[in-house]
Amino acid sequence: MYKYHQCTIYTGVFMSNELKEYRKIAQEYIRALESVKEAKRKLTEVIIKYLIANSIDLSNCTELAISKNLGLPRSIVRSILSELVDKLILRVENLGNIKPYVFTSCGIGGALDLLHISFTKEELHELLGAKESKEIKGALHGAPLVYDQINGKTIARYRGYAADLCLDTLVKRFLEFVEAYEADLNKRRERVVKAFSEKRLKELNLMLPELKAFEKLVQISWTPGIPFIFGEILRESVREIDNLPPEGVRKIVRERYEEMLKKALSKLKRFAFVLEKLGYEGLHEYFKDKVPISYRLIVSGEKPQYGFRDEYLWATTLALREGCRVAEKLGVDRKLISEAKLIADILDIALEKKYRGIEIEGIGLMEWGLRQLSSK
Repeated sequence: MYKYHQCTIYTGVFMSNELKEYRKIAQEYIRALESVKEAKRKLTEVIIKYLIANSIDLSNCTELAISKNLGLPRSIVRSILSELVDKLILRVENLGNIKPYVFTSCGIGGALDLLHISFTKEELHELLGAKESKEIKGALHGAPLVYDQINGKTIARYRGYAADLCLDTLVKRFLEFVEAYEADLNKRRERVVKAFSEKRLKELNLMLPELKAFEKLVQISWTPGIPFIFGEILRESVREIDNLPPEGVRKIVRERYEEMLKKALSKLKRFAFVLEKLGYEGLHEYFKDKVPISYRLIVSGEKPQYGFRDEYLWATTLALREGCRVAEKLGVDRKLISEAKLIADILDIALEKKYRGIEIEGIGLMEWGLRQLSSK
């Protein structure tokens, strides 16, 4: 009996040491798995950014091209692309002899919310900014691309398909957050319900296909006789130019574009007011549960990460600066252009340096921003 207990005690001590060793090995294995998991996440992010950067030519977006250009084993690339297709972030496009991977309409949003990819401001501007080249070749798909000759030289200016989709997603989401702070959306809906009744609103919602048909009639994307770039600028006043002299045409284009620039600038000013009041951390806390509507992807079993992202602002300031470049060509008021550029710079640096709000900083956002810019 005694020997049995002694054996049990001895065996217990022996197994305890073994278990410690086994536990150590198990923990090392877990750390190795976590390391592999993190490496795969980073590779996924790299591939997504590669696709954004190269979306002007889809022949560079095939499994083979990605593997070759990034120096990755094709099996690893295939595995990651397959997962992204399963998550509805990517789809395979059949273009003759090539089968490139392109983003679904909500793919960028899904990459942000589900995969939690992130960009630095510099990286975002490099990926999404307008590009220029002497010539564009390859499989072009859905990209804003224009060719023209300046001083006898052919110039191509463009933004890749995925880069344009990414920019659109980020800017639209930014505008959603600005609107969500300013308005009590529940009360807004209550007013509409009282005006039409729940029953009538449900009936109207079911008429979305009819509304979309009518929108094709009232929304102008191109106007005969007008260069494409003026289609949006002159949407409301295109008939007026038919009887105007050249200076009158220039004047109406400038005035219309100034209105558009002021409207865009007002949205950034509204955001500046929110940031000044809440500060960087307060802004993120206020919007931590805000679910974006634009380009949102819902996948079973996935845990999205919503809330305000700095990338939303950085994409918006990029869009504003590119709008200012057009304004300069049109001869728009220089003070207005300078004001737009200044607020873009101040908002960018406010997020980079995590401006804490007027109560803690002791000065308003604009004054704080000017000090920061002058010290750079």
